[in-house]
Amino acid sequence: MDPRALVSLSVGCTGFVLGVLAAMEGALLGIFSGVAALGAGLIGWVITRQVRDTERQLAIERRQLNEMESTVTSQVQARITAEEAVRSLSEELSSTQRTEADRTQRIEEQIREEVRAQGATSSRNAITDGDTGLYNENYFRAAVEARVAAARRHLRPVAVVLMQVVTGQGDDRSQAEPQIVADYLVATLRESDTACRTSRGLYALVLEDTPENGAVWTVERIRRRLTEEQHDITVWAGVSCYPAHAFEVKDLVGKASEALEAATEWHQDRIEVAVADA
Repeated sequence: MDPRALVSLSVGCTGFVLGVLAAMEGALLGIFSGVAALGAGLIGWVITRQVRDTERQLAIERRQLNEMESTVTSQVQARITAEEAVRSLSEELSSTQRTEADRTQRIEEQIREEVRAQGATSSRNAITDGDTGLYNENYFRAAVEARVAAARRHLRPVAVVLMQVVTGQGDDRSQAEPQIVADYLVATLRESDTACRTSRGLYALVLEDTPENGAVWTVERIRRRLTEEQHDITVWAGVSCYPAHAFEVKDLVGKASEALEAATEWHQDRIEVAVADA
């Protein structure tokens, strides 16, 4: 029992006893005083219980408030941590973007070294197609080697696309004007992508940091621009991606060639994607 309530009750009981003793001596006022004292003690006891209940409720509310403050503090700390993580990622992204041009330049230089190692001269004519100004087949194969090597180091995808663009219908089909196609390729592709023309008149693309769906969308953009602005144009394309379809350069180019062959079986525009090995 709360000591405050015990004191009040003791005072009331003492007054009551004294009042009874006084009554036994014949004093009516003593009875009244005893009853009043007992009533005062009971009232004090009730008030004390109410105060105790109030204090208990306040303690519960204070504990809940502390818990809320702790939760808010944790949320603020989590937000600060998240903001720091976002800031760190932003700085990393900015750094990556700043070095992207340098990395592309290094890859291009590596490609040129690969071409020279294969016995080509240092002249630009050794790595470009005379009809379009695009890179030639030697440069394409070296580019695939360099891009796949870089992708393997940085764990990024690379897409290889072989395209055939013809004009006319049926047996009257012939290769579309190379320079026109080349202009559309250059206007559509990114600076980090590589566009080449092979000795068979095919257009070979190397799309850096591009998965399968991105490669298909890129070819579709090229196809739309060609077919919307040029008449009687048919575009066939085969797409393969590292590492989804192949890990080796030879297999990657081979799968793109197989996909292109499957696309040319259609009379209309067609984009085929290579099938990964089971």
